[in-house]
Amino acid sequence: METLLSNVLGFIFFPITLLASWVIVGPQETKIVLFWGKFRKLLSTPGLSLINVWGRRVISVSMKRQAIELHKTTVADANGNPIIIAGVCTFQVIDAVKAAFHVEDYQGYVRTQAMAVLKQIASRHPYESPDGHCLKSEAIIVGQEMVAAMQSKVESAGIQVISFELSDLSYSPEIAQAMLVRQQAQALIGARKIVVEGAVEIANDAMKHLLERGFHLSDDHQAKIVGNLLAIICGEAKVQPTYAIQDNSGSDTEVLKMIHASLKEIQANFKKPT
Repeated sequence: METLLSNVLGFIFFPITLLASWVIVGPQETKIVLFWGKFRKLLSTPGLSLINVWGRRVISVSMKRQAIELHKTTVADANGNPIIIAGVCTFQVIDAVKAAFHVEDYQGYVRTQAMAVLKQIASRHPYESPDGHCLKSEAIIVGQEMVAAMQSKVESAGIQVISFELSDLSYSPEIAQAMLVRQQAQALIGARKIVVEGAVEIANDAMKHLLERGFHLSDDHQAKIVGNLLAIICGEAKVQPTYAIQDNSGSDTEVLKMIHASLKEIQANFKKPT
């Protein structure tokens, strides 16, 4: 009945039919042809096709890769800290019929599901963690997790998720200042540890060199020398080491004088790390 009606209308309005019945299919594009509300055919080969315009409806579905940008949103991470996060989801339609008929608007559907997945996955991980398992250091692993979660939601719509990446990640402004202070404290502690480790190595090498050159020092003298070296290297400001040269025997006095001269040379040539 529908076909007969289309043919009759096409014959009656032949000039209009001839001009309006052409359908153009572009590259990476699929046309879904409906006749009087019924699915008729798919046109996926690029070119020109002649299909009776009466009772016809053509739905165009792009088969190209598409990217949806998810704007910044505030989410609570696994530790309950508010963070600002944004992402980019790249997908492609692999089944035009499902994309056209199983959902109302496949692009809007993908955007809504992507935002839900972004919030869900972000809430499962901390922003940063000492063991490294966090959003900040494992962006690739988090992205793979989001792709898997996203694919399970949009598969029924004929969509293939290609990638899901974080485009922005930061603490929320209300706690950003406090977190910055904490990060600065952690960085300072880490730098101090490096300085102390280096100072211990330098002091150890200095004592070895003194002993190798024939300086026989008592435990008390060694402790004083090491203490002064550590004070010089680890001190924030310029430090002047002190050496107590008491009325000892001549040999001890000469040894201490030679050590004092050596340490003065070390202090003059030493460049304190920044």
